[in-house]
Amino acid sequence: MQILLLKLVWLIPLYPLLSALLSLLWAPGLINKTGPRPAGYLNLLMVSVAFCHSILALITLHTNSAAGAQAIYAPASFQWNWIATANLNIGFDGLVTEPALIAMTVITGIHVLVQVYAIGYLEMDWGWPRFFGSLSFFEAGLCALVLTDSLFFSYVLLELLTLGTYLIVGTWYNQPLVVKGARDAFLTKRIGDLILLAGVIALLPITGTWNFHGLQAWAAEQTNNHHQLPLGFQWVLIALIAGPMGKCAQIPLHLWLDEAMESPLPSTILRNSVVVLGGAWVLLRLEPLIELSPLVQLILVVVGGTTALVAALIALGQIDVKRALSFLASSWLGLLFMAVGMGNTTVADHLLLVYPLPMALILMSVGTVIISNVTQDLTQLGGLWSRRPLMGVAFLSGAVGLMAIPPFGGFAALRELLELASNSQQSLPLSLIVLTTVGLTSASLMRVFCLIWGGNPTQFTKRSAEVLWLMVLPSLILMGIVLHIPQLLLKIGVYDLTPIPGWGKLGLPLLITSLFGAGSSTFFYLRPHPLAELPAGLGGIQHWLAEDMHTEAFYQRTIVKLVVTLAKYSEWADNNIIDKFSGGTGATALNFSRKLSLTISGRAQVYALTVVIGIVLMTAWILRT
Repeated sequence: MQILLLKLVWLIPLYPLLSALLSLLWAPGLINKTGPRPAGYLNLLMVSVAFCHSILALITLHTNSAAGAQAIYAPASFQWNWIATANLNIGFDGLVTEPALIAMTVITGIHVLVQVYAIGYLEMDWGWPRFFGSLSFFEAGLCALVLTDSLFFSYVLLELLTLGTYLIVGTWYNQPLVVKGARDAFLTKRIGDLILLAGVIALLPITGTWNFHGLQAWAAEQTNNHHQLPLGFQWVLIALIAGPMGKCAQIPLHLWLDEAMESPLPSTILRNSVVVLGGAWVLLRLEPLIELSPLVQLILVVVGGTTALVAALIALGQIDVKRALSFLASSWLGLLFMAVGMGNTTVADHLLLVYPLPMALILMSVGTVIISNVTQDLTQLGGLWSRRPLMGVAFLSGAVGLMAIPPFGGFAALRELLELASNSQQSLPLSLIVLTTVGLTSASLMRVFCLIWGGNPTQFTKRSAEVLWLMVLPSLILMGIVLHIPQLLLKIGVYDLTPIPGWGKLGLPLLITSLFGAGSSTFFYLRPHPLAELPAGLGGIQHWLAEDMHTEAFYQRTIVKLVVTLAKYSEWADNNIIDKFSGGTGATALNFSRKLSLTISGRAQVYALTVVIGIVLMTAWILRT
């Protein structure tokens, strides 16, 4: 029975997918007598079933020796053939591994808490079927993504997640900003998806397989036999990393995550905590191929380091709390890209593992403030520590989980990254990037905390009402899990048991940097008269950062302007060349046919004479040749 749970893990994505499809019965009103709420309860039930199956399978792996040995040394696999023709086989190849079970447990567990949270957050909303169905659609896609062993179907699932982003960002589609955010998020992610598709198609003739384990074997063969890489292979790899760059909101494809903040906050919790990690998961699976190209590794380090540093700076200047936290998500994933570029997937795995739960907790605690104070503007909040101490503690618990403060989960992963950077060829600049990013991230998190919970109450927070227990309960449960992340990491064998889990070389400078960033931000914003904005003498640097360093304006002046100019020239060519040519030839043919019609007299002898003359001329030409 226990081994059967592992073999039937492929059912986990189907539970939420079924509830998402059944939600269609309520969405257009086919079932209208019950109201929209049953759709939400149905999705919560199926998501809970998926979570129970995931955690039971994971417990089976770690507690049952026979099941554990079989799952580790001979993991269960399954296959669904889609196309098998002309020596082309495309199928969904799945592999039940320990990382996949851990990932699915985290994904489904966060989804359960978020759907309970959403019942309270959207208590008066009538769009439950569409919203909860979209959340379940997200979960089904993410669970299938961590199970599949096929790069092709990973691309397909990433495309479905892009579609899910469009649908869920556009939940409140009667608002113009929501429509713009959904459209921009969809189109920005599509850029990376199209480039990824080109790389996926070009990879098959080179390697002969799309399976990740087959790609790993092919890469090992190239390395062991010192084969020269095929011509253009580096361009294929660059195309393959474009998709994860878009999904993880890395520069220059980072603007979509900021635009996606127009969606309801429960979907923001999922997007910033687990959905953005879909691209990182695929990137980690491609790491054996990436190791073959120092150029691609350099690109990942440059892109990741730039995003980590710039996004952390931009987060400091944001007034909207959701946008500030979205840029911190991009910054953390930038550090993960750096780890992959430096060739260490273990560090990248740890960064991936410790990130989702603290970020989800931070957004949950912030959501309880947004829903009851009718604003997410940091300059209009404050003084909530006396009214919301539990949510303040929850925010701090999530914040220290992402700071480099022992013994919390984020410290060990960041210390490993700093040690990796210090041992690289460019140790000084990379170490400075990591340390600066850690300091800025700590400062940004404490800035948000101080502006919401510190200071004196404002007009928006003087009568801040308590939120429903449906929002408080999942936040407190998640807080307990986040605080126990070090013990969980010890339990699954990520770190050894020491007085301070994860402590090691370079731990002290990392701790000092994090404390300096958090302390300076606390001093700046927790004074009797806190400054929500930097002094005017700094030349408007905060407004420059708040506007994303004018990145969107730069795109408008360059890429968008180029596309519009080409479109205008295309329109001119279409109107003045193609249309005139096709219209002119049509008019000429019509005029010729009209003149030819004048030669028709209706007399049979004239037609016969014409035929005879034609036969004579044809015979003369044939005899001559």
